[in-house]
Amino acid sequence: MTDAVIGALGTIAAAFVGVLTWYLASSADRRRERDDRDAQRRADALQRDQRVLDLVVALHSEILAGIVANRRQLTADEADYAMHQETPFATADETDFVFDSVKGDLSILPAEVIHAVVQYYRAARQSNLLTRDLRDPYFLSQTPAEKRRIIALLLQIVELQKLLGEAAIKDLADFAVAHGLDLNANERRAAALIEQARHDFKTIFKKSERLDPSLKPQARCKPPAPAS
Repeated sequence: MTDAVIGALGTIAAAFVGVLTWYLASSADRRRERDDRDAQRRADALQRDQRVLDLVVALHSEILAGIVANRRQLTADEADYAMHQETPFATADETDFVFDSVKGDLSILPAEVIHAVVQYYRAARQSNLLTRDLRDPYFLSQTPAEKRRIIALLLQIVELQKLLGEAAIKDLADFAVAHGLDLNANERRAAALIEQARHDFKTIFKKSERLDPSLKPQARCKPPAPAS
């Protein structure tokens, strides 16, 4: 074999080794890039899932705060009292900052909860509009019968809001449980706190009545005894 042939074979072998080295390095780079993309997609999916779960928890807390109190407020006595007020007064609850932050893009919410959540906040919006109307001069100029009609409508909307809130809380809690998070303890704790607050308020008011005689109900005067 001549030196020229040997040199040519050496050149070919070197070129083959170079191509093989480039291919192996390129293949490793592509595999590493693919693995990096897959890892990033998994990280993004986990981050999105965590964001959705955090949002579910926040909505559960916000809706729970909105309805846990009126579970005890919408009693027959309270409704009767409201129906007999000619100048009723109430404050609209416009503190739904969690829902306000996502209502422009509801696609972030899991499909399992969108229906109940949107229904609840729609009823909440209606009750707030009616509550603000109680201060409107046009409402105040209405007849007592018309005022009672509007108040009755407001009470119905508030009751509907409570029922829809209960449904939304259940759907949110069910979604959370399916993802390893139990929210039922939060609901029990909120109910217990409200009950404790009611008990404390009663105690405070009783102490105030003892300290301030003007706060006590006026005793009825007994009729004079008949002359003998």
